[in-house]
Amino acid sequence: ECRRNHAAHLGRHIVDGCGGFLKNGNNGTPEALLCAVCGCHRNFHRKEELPLRRRQAVRLYFFHHLAVAAAAAAPPPPPHYGGPIVVRSEELGDGEIED
Repeated sequence: ECRRNHAAHLGRHIVDGCGGFLKNGNNGTPEALLCAVCGCHRNFHRKEELPLRRRQAVRLYFFHHLAVAAAAAAPPPPPHYGGPIVVRSEELGDGEIED
């Protein structure tokens, strides 16, 4: 069904009632993206999701040596300074305030 709101510019919600997308041209042409019934782009039409027939098992393998190699490649953290930096009043520049 077409879900294009034809009255969005008026602050209302009105759809045209198109029941389904019917392409307007051959595959690979710009016209194939437009509905032959209502003229809207196919993105305005609701997509029907087909159920998956069978789920395939996905196997994930984690290798410990990759995690160790990634951790070793990380840069070291910046050094931690224990206390505040003391600046004498004669070292202060213009506009700086002494604590």
